[in-house]
Amino acid sequence: MVRDAVRLMRIKQWIKNFFVFAPLVFSLNLFDAACAARSCLVFAAFCLVSSGVYVFNDIADRERDRLHPDKKHRPVASGRVQVKAALPLGIFLAAAGTALAGFLSPVVLIILCGYLAVNILYSLLLRRQTFIDVMVIAIGFLLRVGAGAAAIGVQLSQWMLLTTFFLSLFLGFGKRREEALVVERAEEHRGVFRDYSVELLNYLIAISAALTIITYSLYVITSETMHELGSNLFFITIHFVVFGVFRYMLLIFQNNLGGDPADLVLKDRPMIVAVTLWALSVLTLLGITLLSGGQR
Repeated sequence: MVRDAVRLMRIKQWIKNFFVFAPLVFSLNLFDAACAARSCLVFAAFCLVSSGVYVFNDIADRERDRLHPDKKHRPVASGRVQVKAALPLGIFLAAAGTALAGFLSPVVLIILCGYLAVNILYSLLLRRQTFIDVMVIAIGFLLRVGAGAAAIGVQLSQWMLLTTFFLSLFLGFGKRREEALVVERAEEHRGVFRDYSVELLNYLIAISAALTIITYSLYVITSETMHELGSNLFFITIHFVVFGVFRYMLLIFQNNLGGDPADLVLKDRPMIVAVTLWALSVLTLLGITLLSGGQR
């Protein structure tokens, strides 16, 4: 029961909630203890609420998941955990996360409630709407970034929001492609597969990948945030982003993966190296900016 409860929470997926730290890092508040603590609390709140959302999704999707070669082994879909046991867990996780957000600020609470409402709408209706299904997932990432900024009182860069949005679309369409390939009678698993074809998803993935690289490049080269940081060296980090996007596309198109973005990032060695080098380069450049007296 404990192992199945942990599986229901999908702790591995908490990696997505690291987006809440983006405003902390790029506002030069990373070494501000108070701001870092508030960002960690937002991260914890999103982990709790997102785990609650995953529980609700597993309950709502249990019949469809039984058609998927991997998802059929999930605790609810497989029958190891009954709905009457899973539902209280989901409610507790969502309630705990929203209570923590309320402790931080009313704005963070509103954003987190919005995240919860969007995901409930997604489970009940929006996942059956072509394109909107993936765009809703992208909105979830935007809300993470927005909550991270609200918690520490900094203004968001439009380029950061656009980069987050297009990266989320890239990952989302990659996930749909994998489902279209591996699920028998995919249109019964998700109605949107009556419209999504592998060929269409290939185009959508390529377009989203290009927009991710373009918006990130513009963010580190021309954005007001980078100008205020007083450094023109952040273009170095573009190389790691380009490699990471290209590597992910290789895994999608050559290996037909992409169903679980968190799994790929955590298990594929070249991806791990690319993400690590990107993070180290960003932190190094921010450190240099701080030491040289750069201002927010």
